[in-house]
Amino acid sequence: MKKQISKSQLKKVDELLKKTFISLRSDYGFKRAYSSPEYSEVLRKFLNALFEGEMEITDVIFKDKEITPPTDKGKRIYYDAYCTTSTGQHFIVEMQRRPSNFFDKRMVFYISACVFKQGVSGGTYQFSPVYLIVITDFDMQPFEKKLVNEVLLIERATNVVFSEDFRIYFLSLEQVGKEWEDCKTELEKRLYITKNMENLDKKSKPYLTGEYEEMFNAAEIASMAAEDIVEYRTSIIREMEYQSEIDYQRKEAREEGREEGREEGREEGREEGEKNARIKMAKKMKESDMPLGDIMLYTELTREEIEQL
Repeated sequence: MKKQISKSQLKKVDELLKKTFISLRSDYGFKRAYSSPEYSEVLRKFLNALFEGEMEITDVIFKDKEITPPTDKGKRIYYDAYCTTSTGQHFIVEMQRRPSNFFDKRMVFYISACVFKQGVSGGTYQFSPVYLIVITDFDMQPFEKKLVNEVLLIERATNVVFSEDFRIYFLSLEQVGKEWEDCKTELEKRLYITKNMENLDKKSKPYLTGEYEEMFNAAEIASMAAEDIVEYRTSIIREMEYQSEIDYQRKEAREEGREEGREEGREEGREEGEKNARIKMAKKMKESDMPLGDIMLYTELTREEIEQL
């Protein structure tokens, strides 16, 4: 059963709609800015900021964001943003708000599917380079805490690069400067705006520079159609409901664990009570159709334990 958000949370939603710009970290806001042909300059300039000095991207051609599996039992993929360029590169851009189990494996699956989808003919196995860029609201473990972590195929002992046609970039919003003046590079500035858009207005320093007009145009609430505003509001509520459900289940599990532990009066009893509470929590999360990775993360149960419930 889905946990409903509170009246205070609904009030926060309405307050967001009174702001000048939408949140670009929301599912709707990110896709509107980074995956809309109308605002293609947002993605093009972002990619140029990331790959500055290595390549210059003159155009982006948006592709179908859905990849269907080759068999009925396969996994369907929905990218947040997916484009190619006239020179052949493939770029996938994702926004991840919170960490989850198997997130790293999911990203490898995403980029591999893009390579597989290209297909090859003859015996040369030629395919266009694929770059997966993941913007996270957290520092990606176990990497060093820095703005950009780049993942390549390398030979482990010597760190010699095996292939550069298959790359994953993790960009941490946690490492973006707290103030606009702290941002020195073009990439930092664009990530700062992405992170803080809903808290900016037309008097803010990023807006007054006049250099990021395409980002602010994509996010301006006053220019959005009524149905777009409804979709944005629904997106925000959905995210709040999801987080409320997780917070509720975790709180309930802790309380049940403490209660059962008190009844047993022994350390073994407390541990067993907490385990039983986590199992109850996992059952409720399964009934709510939560992803297996999230259930594992918040209950600390194994995949096998959850699947047997």
